[in-house]
Amino acid sequence: MQQHPITPEQHLVAHRGDRAGGIENTLAAFKYAAAAGARFAECDIQFTRDLVPVVIHDNWLKRLCGQPDVKVMQTDFADLFTVCAPHFELLTLAGLLHWLQSQPQLTMFIEIKPATLRRLSAGGAVRRLAAMLPAARLDQIVLISQSATIIETCKQQLDCRTGWVAESHRQPGCDIDYIFMPYNRSAAIAFWHERGVKVGLYTVNEVAPASELLAQQVDLIETDHYASMAASLA
Repeated sequence: MQQHPITPEQHLVAHRGDRAGGIENTLAAFKYAAAAGARFAECDIQFTRDLVPVVIHDNWLKRLCGQPDVKVMQTDFADLFTVCAPHFELLTLAGLLHWLQSQPQLTMFIEIKPATLRRLSAGGAVRRLAAMLPAARLDQIVLISQSATIIETCKQQLDCRTGWVAESHRQPGCDIDYIFMPYNRSAAIAFWHERGVKVGLYTVNEVAPASELLAQQVDLIETDHYASMAASLA
């Protein structure tokens, strides 16, 4: 049987960008991944105290900035930007979306962190996002979350694809386009494929397990090192 070559750009997701290009969730990291040929990237968003959506994973800034007492949701954007500045340039969702307009080949998975619900209702958060998301670029965006409530609200209010990060107990009651799971749950790939849902697994940074997962027909693999992983798999 003829073996078809692997096409990494069809399967790899630049998880928070590519770490070779810069700190996670920064524009430099996303630009590096795109320049290396990435067709998919993933980012995280949270809201500051003054309700500016920013691209950052952790609510506490101990890991990223050495500030164990600073929380994103309890800090205004201007102050948060200053705290982050010695370590990285804090990216706003508006800034990311502006750049995305110049990258028509790139699909961005935007993960809305559940902590958002401590500041806003799901409806309030999604309405704010809807006002920012350009209608002409909705085909480039997939809104994902651990929160079933957030996903259900996105499905009701926005004409875009959605995905569930399967780390919470309640599964969304609406249809989803994607599911993201830890890579050690690859046995569930067939289950979700039978339901018409594409499967993404995270976070895989070594070539051998990535090759094994591709052989199991996984749709997407999230990696912190897009460029080097793509080159190795190709």
